Amino acid sequence: MCCECFNQFTKTRTRLGVFTQDLAQELDVTSRAMDLVLSYAREGPHGDINISNNDARSVMGRLGLSGDKSLRKVGELSGGEKARVALSMFCLKASNVLMLDEPSNHLDVECIEALADALSDWGNKDGAIIVVSHDRSFCEAVGFTHVGTVKNGKVTIEERDLAPRDWEQYDIKSKSAMEGNVSRSINGSSGGSSSNGSVTTNDKELTPEEKEEQKLRRKMKYNAPKRISKLEELIEKAELKIANYDEEMMKFGDDVGKLVDINKKKEEEQERVMEYMEEWEELETLLAEDD
Repeated sequence: MCCECFNQFTKTRTRLGVFTQDLAQELDVTSRAMDLVLSYAREGPHGDINISNNDARSVMGRLGLSGDKSLRKVGELSGGEKARVALSMFCLKASNVLMLDEPSNHLDVECIEALADALSDWGNKDGAIIVVSHDRSFCEAVGFTHVGTVKNGKVTIEERDLAPRDWEQYDIKSKSAMEGNVSRSINGSSGGSSSNGSVTTNDKELTPEEKEEQKLRRKMKYNAPKRISKLEELIEKAELKIANYDEEMMKFGDDVGKLVDINKKKEEEQERVMEYMEEWEELETLLAEDD
């Protein structure tokens, strides 16, 4: 978005809330988590002085900062807990357009699900959400009306739901990077061989991109059981739709136009089932791998 367009955008009644990956690193480490959340929610543009301590505690608790964690100094919290503090600040600020950059980073599965549930019910016709994320299960849980694809420095926006193909290029990149790590280790260029012939690797010689790929793969493996459970639900729903389409085709047996339309929808659902099954198999393989 160019500067002029952004200025026009913000001059409207839009209340823009922005959550970035590095927001947690900018927190005052000498302040208590609760104090930071309250001051941010009450002060500045669109602040609300009526937000109470209980309001802040409730939001922080849902994001995993229950008990005395909300009263600790930020410097005493882990990286993941700092991210939850930043997300609590973001959640309490009144906004009608939310922009989130990798919001599920540093959150555990339960927190990710809670955040996705909250965002899926947020806004209705009076608000909008823009999310940049590589977390497939999070994005599918939120649900979107438009999909933006970044390629060669340009963004293409389509009005549609997420589709399995949206993740193919990213998945291929992740897999190829991981295969490259294994290949390089076996060739001995980033590790050494022990006396019994086994191969070792040296994380210090990995590039930042390769380390990020390994981190992502570990996260995918950690989230795999939840994702598999979600895939089971998606497959069940898709198969139910296919059965309903079969019934409709029996009902409109003489209407060629209707039959063509219904059959097209049925084939789309069948394709979804195949893609879900393929992803399921990939996750099962990932779970079976040794760390």
